[in-house]
Amino acid sequence: MIGSQPREGVAPGIGSGPRAPVAPETKAMAAIGAAASAGSALAPRAFLQLLGIRVGSVTPAAVLGWRLFAARTAPLSALAARGNPTARDMFLPVQILDQLAWWEMYRRGALSLRATAILTGASAAIITLDLRRRLRR
Repeated sequence: MIGSQPREGVAPGIGSGPRAPVAPETKAMAAIGAAASAGSALAPRAFLQLLGIRVGSVTPAAVLGWRLFAARTAPLSALAARGNPTARDMFLPVQILDQLAWWEMYRRGALSLRATAILTGASAAIITLDLRRRLRR
C-alpha cells in the first residue's frame, strides 16, 4: 500500500505514519511557534526590536542564532499542526529547555528583563496549553 511504509531516512512518527486528531491546544501551540519562527527567520532584527533589543546591537551571530531557533521551531509547529503526535509531544520538553536558555541569557546580560519576560511568557503559554492538553487525555 502506498504511503503505509515510512520513507527511507525518515524516522517513524516524524514525517510518516498515522496522524492524530489535532486538539485546540495543539493548534494554538503551533500558531505561537509558527509566529515566532516567521518573525525570527524572516526579519530577525525587527523581531528582536519588538523584544526591546536595539537593532544596532544585533550581531550577525545573533541573527544566525534566531534563524536556527526558527529552523527548529517551524517544522515542529508545522508537523504538530498537521496532527503528528511526536512533534506535538516535543513542545513541552523544548519549551522547558527554552525557559532555561532565556533565563541563562538574561543572567549573562545577553537579554534584557523585558525580552526575557516576553520570551518566557510566550513559552509559558505553550507550556500551559500543552499541560492542559495532556491533562484532558
